[in-house]
Amino acid sequence: MANLAHAIRHLWSAMTGQDAVREPAAPEVIIHDPGAAEPHDLDDPFFDPEVQARMAAVIANYAKRSN
Repeated sequence: MANLAHAIRHLWSAMTGQDAVREPAAPEVIIHDPGAAEPHDLDDPFFDPEVQARMAAVIANYAKRSN
């Protein structure tokens, strides 16, 4: 239905000479996070993205040292 509305709007804009207005482009990167819609355990220490990034760095550094 949204595509139909977009097509009609585009056709009407072209007919009335207002086609110069462009819609913003879709983002280049789309992040798929199915867990974002689920409830979160706020007591989980790894819920914070900054903590997740720090723990990822710790794991990566350990992996580099162990090789």
